[in-house]
Amino acid sequence: MINLLPPQYKEELQREERFRLVLILGLLLVVFLICLSLALLSIRVYVSGEIQAQQILVEAQREEGGELRLERMRELNSDIAGASSFYANRVLLSDVIERISAAFPSNVYLTSFAYTPVSQRGGKGAPAPAKAKIALAGFAPQTEDLLALRANLGQITLFKNFYFPPSNWIRAADINFSFEFEL
Repeated sequence: MINLLPPQYKEELQREERFRLVLILGLLLVVFLICLSLALLSIRVYVSGEIQAQQILVEAQREEGGELRLERMRELNSDIAGASSFYANRVLLSDVIERISAAFPSNVYLTSFAYTPVSQRGGKGAPAPAKAKIALAGFAPQTEDLLALRANLGQITLFKNFYFPPSNWIRAADINFSFEFEL
């Protein structure tokens, strides 16, 4: 189609067209910015609600956790006290064997060693019960050697309540002896 309008009208139509285009683009930009701000506002409201919910949960857990931590600490303290008491009252068997072997004269031989732990029951004010019983059997060439062994063991304060049966003292030489004592 041929445009027979004068150039003045043509320019006016082009300006009108540009104005409409700018107006439409401006309105689209304004609508986009409004939608974007509404979307950001809704995200902000959602996130702040989540943050407040998490803070409430954290405070509740702190209050609960404080009580739980305190209870757990009491539990651990009682476990540690029990373990400490156990280790304080224990007797090392290696230490006992070392002391027994040091007490034996050079020509007395040990043929049997029996260690029997005793359960510890006793209330406050009751004498401390024995921690273990030990039974030994062996060979001594003479009665004097057996007397020396008895004296050496009697000097060790860890050992108490010795029982040497009378059968140990019947023979004067080549004695197969046995005895018991407590720790």
